Amino acid sequence: MIIETSTGTPVNSELLYNYFKALVNRFFKILPIRETEDTSLTVYMQGLQRELLGCKELIPELRTDAVYLSLLGILQYLIDNPECTVREVRREVFSAISLCNKLKSVYAERGL
Repeated sequence: MIIETSTGTPVNSELLYNYFKALVNRFFKILPIRETEDTSLTVYMQGLQRELLGCKELIPELRTDAVYLSLLGILQYLIDNPECTVREVRREVFSAISLCNKLKSVYAERGL
């Protein structure tokens, strides 16, 4: 399946499938950064947030996807609450990974 972008350049749904697959690792990376109390965590999450917001603008279909919004919401919570315990971060990271896998499945069903 071909998906339209805001630039008018169509992309294959396989690209989004691969993107959401890669996002799993990007979200998982939050956990060891938090566990080691690395001070770069907020900067890392803000960069990931900018990427997700940019992707939402590039792929108009994502603008109305409730699962994608949930993913952004989890990331925003983690950014706004840097004092979260490792246990809370782990729970939210695994929730985000689950959402990435749901998004991956949606795009797999649409043409892979």
